[in-house]
Amino acid sequence: MSRQRRSERGAAALETASLVPILILSALIALQVGVAGWAMAATGQAARDAARAASLGQDPGAAADRALPGILDVDSVSTSRPGDGRRVTVTVEVPSIAGLKIGEVSRTSEMPAVG
Repeated sequence: MSRQRRSERGAAALETASLVPILILSALIALQVGVAGWAMAATGQAARDAARAASLGQDPGAAADRALPGILDVDSVSTSRPGDGRRVTVTVEVPSIAGLKIGEVSRTSEMPAVG
């Protein structure tokens, strides 16, 4: 009887050990999704700040760069003048948790021209 219990304990330990990589992978995926969402929110704020700066005649690229947290860098800032406003699109690369290139996030904001 004791021989059977030992083999069952060994099988349970092996099954538990085989689940650990799946749990770690799931946690990394969830963390990466959270980082992507955070990057989207931060890029949206940077686009709003850049559009506000453009509407005031200031440098939208500098405003976008100041609005982003330290780990995020502006890849590109494009501006256009629809009607009497200023439209700015800010693009940022999403930071990677596992070292793989995830992609970029772009957000656009529009402000009316002042003055």
